[in-house]
Amino acid sequence: MENFLVGVISSLSATLVLAVIVKWGWPTFQDQCLYQGVRVDGEWDIIEMRDGKTIKVGSVIFNQTGRKITGKSIRSKTRDGKSSGRKFDYKGLISGNQITLVFEDSKGAGFDTGTYVFTILNNLTMMNGMSTFHGKKENKIISEPRILKKVLT
Repeated sequence: MENFLVGVISSLSATLVLAVIVKWGWPTFQDQCLYQGVRVDGEWDIIEMRDGKTIKVGSVIFNQTGRKITGKSIRSKTRDGKSSGRKFDYKGLISGNQITLVFEDSKGAGFDTGTYVFTILNNLTMMNGMSTFHGKKENKIISEPRILKKVLT
């Protein structure tokens, strides 16, 4: 009877160890140690097109670990052109030359949220994409073009 219990416990332990390795260990190792794709960490200017002009409306700092991207931004101008100091937090992934991010106002989860989807250009210093969010003034979903331009240091 003791041998049977030892066998069951060892089987369950081996299954648990294998599940942890398959579910978290190997994907984390691949993502952090074997990732050889595009790197986007650093500071980027956020640029909008308004009345045919490109206007810098803020900046974002990305941190990248493998495919995972996090970031923080400060928006210096609203869509109306007024001064702003709103801060946003970003989470997302990079796949090939596309970045998909979810952003939320730093004031709290769900307060103001949206998405960024960008294509990284071949020069690795610009990204073109779209920002999609709920426009409070319009009371509908808004999708606008955005450009991110790498701040060269």
